Amino acid sequence: RPLSVAALVAELRATTVDPAASDALREEAARRLARLAALTDDDGQPLVPSAHPYRWWGLYEPTRSAVPLRDRDQPVTLSGSALDQLANTCALQWFLGREVKADAPATAAQGFGNVVHVLADEVASGRTPADLAVLMERLDSVWDGLVFDAPWKSRQEKEQARAALERFLRWHVMDRAGRTPVASEHDFDVTLEAGEYEVRIRGSMDRVERDAEGRAYVVDFKTGKQSPTKDEVHRHPQLAVYQLAVREGAVDDAFGGTRPEPGGAELVQLRQPAPKKEGGDAAPKVQAQAPPDGEWASDLLATAAGRVLDERFTPTTGQHCGHCSFKASCSAQPEGRNVIE
Repeated sequence: RPLSVAALVAELRATTVDPAASDALREEAARRLARLAALTDDDGQPLVPSAHPYRWWGLYEPTRSAVPLRDRDQPVTLSGSALDQLANTCALQWFLGREVKADAPATAAQGFGNVVHVLADEVASGRTPADLAVLMERLDSVWDGLVFDAPWKSRQEKEQARAALERFLRWHVMDRAGRTPVASEHDFDVTLEAGEYEVRIRGSMDRVERDAEGRAYVVDFKTGKQSPTKDEVHRHPQLAVYQLAVREGAVDDAFGGTRPEPGGAELVQLRQPAPKKEGGDAAPKVQAQAPPDGEWASDLLATAAGRVLDERFTPTTGQHCGHCSFKASCSAQPEGRNVIE
């Protein structure tokens, strides 16, 4: 072994629990650990604190907070965007990122998305004309505030932002089956029944439109490089929750105080081109979800609420692990696994 104090303590600890060692050897190893643990400097500070059992984490039982994460007598507050992460992706990632707020600082990609969303809202609300030159001038005024790894990356992303805005404008002016905008960046706060639970959903809908039948149609703009499959869109939790929220009055004020029926929802992928038959590179990829059917969305809310109230934040591995900030704290990853396992 290396000639170091840490290696010596590790060898002595291993010997005390080695079933192949004699009782006398195990007892002597324990005595030497005790002697090391008792050593102090002139100020009374321990010289070898790792030799004392109070530093042996493997001896402790898992802790549990005396204060519950959520009050069971109150609705469980969630956001539509967090639902998929909590119920389908990884509950531990949701807890560390959303609840503990230990997520990494905002990235340039998030800044990209925020800027594009703000400009889309300005166009929808009429504060900025639907003109690419004007939008690029607005983009130029804030772009240098985004931090990129290198100048070439900034130039590349700015070209991507220009393409995203072009696609947005093309989508904005095209005929969308008779739909007309009624709200942009529409905040809502509703409480939904989900099995035995009540779930309070708070969030913001990027755009709400009225379709030809007077129903509410919700649009969510995306600026990521990945998009869900067709089957995943059919059961996309965020879109489904938006549509459930419409049923509970989330957009009544945008419809003159009347309660519209949900008419569907869609993801508009501004960073990704549409198929050639739908406009090609000049138009965004649009992924639509039909009005909600069955109870699957309510069941998903119930699952998420149950995990929060029971504090069951077990890790789930998948593609999302590749960009997770919490690998060192995740028992499902080699770097986060307990050292005594």
